[in-house]
Amino acid sequence: MHRRIAITLVCLAAPFFAACGGKSNTDSANDAQVDEVAAAIEESYDEDDGLSLTDDQILCMAGEVVAGLDDGVLDDLLSGAGEVEPPQEAQMVLLESLFGCVSMMQLLTDSMVAEGATQEEAECFANGFSDDLMKVFLTSEFTGEDPSPEDEEELMTAIFEVAAACGG
Repeated sequence: MHRRIAITLVCLAAPFFAACGGKSNTDSANDAQVDEVAAAIEESYDEDDGLSLTDDQILCMAGEVVAGLDDGVLDDLLSGAGEVEPPQEAQMVLLESLFGCVSMMQLLTDSMVAEGATQEEAECFANGFSDDLMKVFLTSEFTGEDPSPEDEEELMTAIFEVAAACGG
């Protein structure tokens, strides 16, 4: 069960970290950046994996990514001239955009149902984790830094509680 929890949470955000970007600060250029980033986000995930985002959610995320990153980072990401993996700064902006634009509980539920869980099982599981706790976990996963001992203890407690409550 613990491995399934970790894999599910990581799979929710991992595809989004493969695509980010943007360019300048003028309105028309900003609109073009948002469109370009939205297209990259849309291409970066597979709806067959249960990662179903609406066009509004994708545009929201793209807008936050464009607003949150400086022009140099955005240019590098869009041109493909930057690092293979987006820099930590871009990953954190994308993570914040995900939490700001998407219901993580719904995304987690949909993903688990797509993987074969029943709606009831998925909802039980998803309701066992707060957005803050999921953010701690995903931040740790993508920065490579361990969560604080308090956060790690809270995460482990939630995992055990979800496993007991949801029959895992």
